[in-house]
Order: sequence, then structure tokens, then C-alpha cells
Amino acid sequence: MTAPLWTCDDLLAGCGGALFDPAFGCGPISGIEIDSRNCKSGDLFVALVGDMQDGHDFITKAAEAGAAGCLVRRPNSDAAIAQIIVDDPLGALARLGRTSRSRFAGKMVGITGSVGKTGSKDMLAHALTAFGKTHASQRSFNNHIGVPITLATLAADCDFAVQEMGMNAAGEIAALTALARPDIALITRIASSHGGFFDSLDDIAKAKAEIFEGLNAGGTAILNIDDPFYDQLASTATKAGAGRIISFGRKDDAEFCLLEARQHEDGMTVHAEIAGHELRFEMQMHGTHWAQNALGVLACIDALGLPVDEAAARLASCPIPKGRGGRLSGRYHDCKITLIDDSYNASPASMAAAFASMTATPPTIMILSEMRELGDATATEHAALMSKINGLSPRLVIALGSAMHDALDGLDDAIAAIAAPDTAAAVQNLEDAVEDGDIIFVKGSLGSGSWRVRDAILANFDAESSTGASSQNGGNSHAA
Repeated sequence: MTAPLWTCDDLLAGCGGALFDPAFGCGPISGIEIDSRNCKSGDLFVALVGDMQDGHDFITKAAEAGAAGCLVRRPNSDAAIAQIIVDDPLGALARLGRTSRSRFAGKMVGITGSVGKTGSKDMLAHALTAFGKTHASQRSFNNHIGVPITLATLAADCDFAVQEMGMNAAGEIAALTALARPDIALITRIASSHGGFFDSLDDIAKAKAEIFEGLNAGGTAILNIDDPFYDQLASTATKAGAGRIISFGRKDDAEFCLLEARQHEDGMTVHAEIAGHELRFEMQMHGTHWAQNALGVLACIDALGLPVDEAAARLASCPIPKGRGGRLSGRYHDCKITLIDDSYNASPASMAAAFASMTATPPTIMILSEMRELGDATATEHAALMSKINGLSPRLVIALGSAMHDALDGLDDAIAAIAAPDTAAAVQNLEDAVEDGDIIFVKGSLGSGSWRVRDAILANFDAESSTGASSQNGGNSHAA
């Protein structure tokens, strides 16, 4: 029988709360939820107060769903459920995360970066399961809500934990890494994914480097040597007390050096050199950016003292994360097509990487929703995409969002371009244009809705095989 994450007494001590009704104690806690619709038996429902909704309004719903208890500021005397009163449910959740981390005796890996965080987290967690009990953040649970949830659900007997960390402002990762206290810290890459919140890439690099503030003494920093900020990040890590720095990337002096990523129908074969030893392994993903991040993952494996060869072989069975480049073949409105689903999110760097991954078999139709959070660089960054799209020569580009609309003039005359006013129009445009044999690429920022187009396609899609396309509309536990 699996031990509970929290007993009632441990929960009270960990969050610093008190039972609303001492005679109504909560049962063992096996999970934590902030959405009452997802609650199930054994869960602790945390009644967070948001901009649009107040979790306290859903205490009864959580009880009806079988939750074992609720973390509240204002108890509901009519709800038939154990309620633990705290000064602030979010602060109490953070205290639970801190308590859980302190009783965890395994190794913690923290991951941040402007792009590639979630994919790297998923690959590392997949590889680590071959070596011991592994816990990792769900989806993109990487912000001030998601990180405490992940830590608070970390079982004490786990061997490994992988925590993704994101941010929208300076100081946010410092707070997250203080909770997670990683033994190993990986930064995938610095890029302009946060332009709406920062004045420069240098400021973004400094904010990402905050992860080293929580690095345990003598810990390991893993850095992308191809990143222009490599030297700056390495210096910050060293000053923070890192005992070792491992580099990965394409440069010859990288310790984990990417030699080639040869793409094929089922993914790619990666050829790398690690400490003078050549290594080849398979991946289901497409694109050099995936191969580079895989080497960052293998560097984490090495830092943990685990066999890199075995972990690399394990990556062959790692599925493509939802909405991040999965390819799906089948029939859509009586036409045989291939859907490339990269609809989870977008930034200038991830757009460029996705485009580069498709040069061998370029898409015939591209459905692109605008990139968000770019600030003053919005127009420039969208305009810069057009030359890359011209290089792929699609038959049709369907654009969503004013920023993407405004950039369409940069496309070659041979490329048909449609500025769709909304998702429904984009789907209709696609239905009118789709032909047998089309390769359809879908990508955009989470908030600009390309995933809605993807979902509409899948609703009328007869799949031959699936490599990761499914609904992914995110939540409030994610940051960049």
C-alpha cells in the first residue's frame, strides 16, 4: 500500500493551519488540486483567490468530488468536508512545498530557460525512471503556484525530482529556487521570450541565472555553450557556489557535443561526442533544438553519476510532449494529410527552431497565431518570421492575431496569405483550401489560440497514428 503524502497531523504542522472543526479531521492526502473540477478522492483542495474566481466558492464542489480536505482562509460552515484554516492558502501551499522538500533525501534537478524547459523536464523524468522512483512537475507547473504544488506532492521516498521553473519578472525564479533547492541546475537557452517584461536579453539572462541562488553548495550547473550568455551564466554559477559546470551544445569544446541530428520519418538519430566517447541514440522528436536539449538532459544524468549510455537509449521511447511538434497522419475532410502540432506555445526562438526542423519536408499550409509577451519588439519579431516562412515556400499561410496579420506583407507573392479574424474563420479557411497530401503546421502562443485550431482539426480527423497531438489549453500554473 502506498503511503499518503500527508497525514492530517503532518498537514497541519506543515502548512501552519488549524482545523475549522477539530472533530472533523481530514483523511490521508494523496494529491493536491487548485481546480475543484479535477478533485478526486484523497485530494487536498487549495482554495486560491484569483483575479476572476475565488476558490472558496467551490469548496462544496470539492467535497462532492471526494476531496479529503480543503485549505482555506474563509471556511464554509455548510460544506461537509474537513477545512484547514490558514492566513493565506497560497502561502500555506508554499510552506507545504518547503516542508516536503526538506524531508526529501533524493536528488533535485531544477530546469529553466527561455525555451525548451518543459520538453527537457519531460525527457529527463522519462530517463530517470529507469534508475529509480522519479517525481516531476505536471505539464508546465513552473510558477509561484505550480512549483509549490509539485514540491508538496513529492513523496519522501523518491530517488529523483525534476522541477521546472519559469518567470515573468526578475526575482521570481529566486523565490522558486529557494523552495526547490536544486542539486543540479540546467539552463536550456536565453532568448527573447519575455520581451514584454524585460528591457533586454541581458536582463532575461540575469533573471534566469537566479536559479543558482538556490543551488545546493557544490552543486552542478549545466549550460548551453552555444548561448551568447554562456560565460556570464557560468560566472554567476561559480560565484553562487557551483562545484562543477558542464557544457552542452554544438561547439567543439562542449563536454556534451552535438555532432549531427539526422532526421527521418520516425524522428531523428542523434550523434554526439561525450568526453571523447561517441554516442548515437534515437529520438521521436524532430529538430536540432530537441537534440541539443537532449544533451543537456544527458549532462544531468552524468552529474547524477548515472550511466549516460543507458539514459540515451531510454530517450528513444520518450513521447513527444503535447503540442510540441508531434506529427499525426490521417484523413481530414476526405483528404490525406499530415498534421504537425506545435500549438502549445511560441516565441521567436521556438518559431525559428520549428521552421528549421521542417526544411526537409516543408509544410504546404501554415496556421500561425501571434506570439505574445514581446513588448516593443512585437512588430519586429513577427516581421522577422516572414523571410523564414518564405524559405519553406508553403502554399498558404493562415494568420491569427493582429501582430501576425500585420506581418503578412513580408511574404512572397507566390504564397497565399489569409488574415483570419478568429479561430472559426481560420478553420473554415483551412477546410476550403485543404488538398490531398497536405502537410499542415500549427503554431502560436498559448494565449493566441492556435491550439483551438488544432482541436478543431482533430475533431474531424481520422488518425492513422499518433505521436502526441491532443488538447492542451494550459492553466495558471505556467510561466515562461
